[in-house]
Amino acid sequence: MIRSLSLFTAVTTMALLVGCENRTGPMQSMDTGTSSEDTADVTTAVCKLEPIGESGVEGSLEFKQDGETVIITGTVTGLEPGKHGFHVHQSGDLSDKQAGKSTGGHFNPDNNPHGKPSDEERHVGDLGNIQANDQGVAEVNIEDTVISLNGPKSIVGRAIVIHAGEDQFTQPTGDAGARVAFGVIE
Repeated sequence: MIRSLSLFTAVTTMALLVGCENRTGPMQSMDTGTSSEDTADVTTAVCKLEPIGESGVEGSLEFKQDGETVIITGTVTGLEPGKHGFHVHQSGDLSDKQAGKSTGGHFNPDNNPHGKPSDEERHVGDLGNIQANDQGVAEVNIEDTVISLNGPKSIVGRAIVIHAGEDQFTQPTGDAGARVAFGVIE
């Protein structure tokens, strides 16, 4: 009886470890390969931003799905005054703390050119710029109908990246400069 209980505990623990192994993207179902976002409607998500390198930029964001619109609100501190590129990047991998390159490029499942949030064709992750005041604080309040918290354009499990400079909306990625903060949308 004790040996059976130990075997059950070992198998259960192993199943939990396998199921939690990949934290860089949406959780994958073991039997169908579909993400958890495909089976449950996500209505809210959060993102804690952390500095890349010695930037000192940090903040927190909240995402709310309201019909076809995602509303992003929050505060980012430690920025240089002015505009800063604000994008959803492909991967929620925050392992590169010095340059932020582990997040990959802009989330672009449709293989579109880079663009403004108002453009008909753009990367899904192209959210334009945020504006920091003279104290280096940006109050974020963005509404977007291209990103989603569900389905094939879900940003859950991906990363928000804030850049040192303004997104110029040039090709291929906007020339917004170095990455100064990132965080996983969870």
